[in-house]
Amino acid sequence: MKIDITDIIERDGVVKRFKMDADSHKTGGGNALVNFLGDIHIEGEISNNEGILTVTADILGQLDAKCYRCLNEIVKPFSIPMEETFEHANSSKSLDSYEYSGHILDISQAVIDSIYLNIPDRILCKSECKGLCPECGCNLNDKDCKCRKESKENKGFSALRDLFKE
Repeated sequence: MKIDITDIIERDGVVKRFKMDADSHKTGGGNALVNFLGDIHIEGEISNNEGILTVTADILGQLDAKCYRCLNEIVKPFSIPMEETFEHANSSKSLDSYEYSGHILDISQAVIDSIYLNIPDRILCKSECKGLCPECGCNLNDKDCKCRKESKENKGFSALRDLFKE
């Protein structure tokens, strides 16, 4: 995810627009909970302010994940806004910015960081997902099981309940 910045690096206040597609496999995807489908589309602009580059972009793609409650496979589109600052490698670097050198700006790490910081840690197939039965493990979105009806009364607290009957 490299961008040639030769035309804006020497001129203060200049903005350069860009569009690119990145291979989702190069973003570090592939952990057990989330994968990416297809390419990731990045569209935005780079502005130069006295050698400090600000990259503002939208990152679009699709997640292939498992529902946090029922473990069904789901595909969800995502759109993540990104705004990051890049400072020249020789300057006094801020802890909140990335660095660049030369006339090529590599935004790969900034894109990866933005994606992983904005992906929800609990992705649901639908907001009203019922999840799995804690007794038999069946998907409660698909069917009702008898386990839940039989265990309506919480047997773990039955001894305490008897104390309050007096």
